[in-house]
Amino acid sequence: MSSPFDIIAIITPKPGKADRVEELLTTAAISVKANEPGTLRYHLQRETKGDAPAFVMLETYANKAALETHSKSQTFKELGKALKSEDLLAAPMKVLFTKEAGGYASKL
Repeated sequence: MSSPFDIIAIITPKPGKADRVEELLTTAAISVKANEPGTLRYHLQRETKGDAPAFVMLETYANKAALETHSKSQTFKELGKALKSEDLLAAPMKVLFTKEAGGYASKL
């Protein structure tokens, strides 16, 4: 069994499409939380400047099987289909597999 790991997804909408992209990503996050126990974090951040602000999705998976479950989920498929069919993205989604390298997560 593998240990938890993180992914950062960077989503860049076309100008004027950010609100629709945010709607789709937020809806997906609600479904992921309810249906994917192995997805430990699925946190959306929105850039605060520009007409086409980038979104950053911070994801943590319990193991590789959890990522596979997420990747094959109906939610993920529907999200990808909507992003493509509505021509919402300025660039392909960038996905970074990451590991902690320092700092801290919170002082809250």
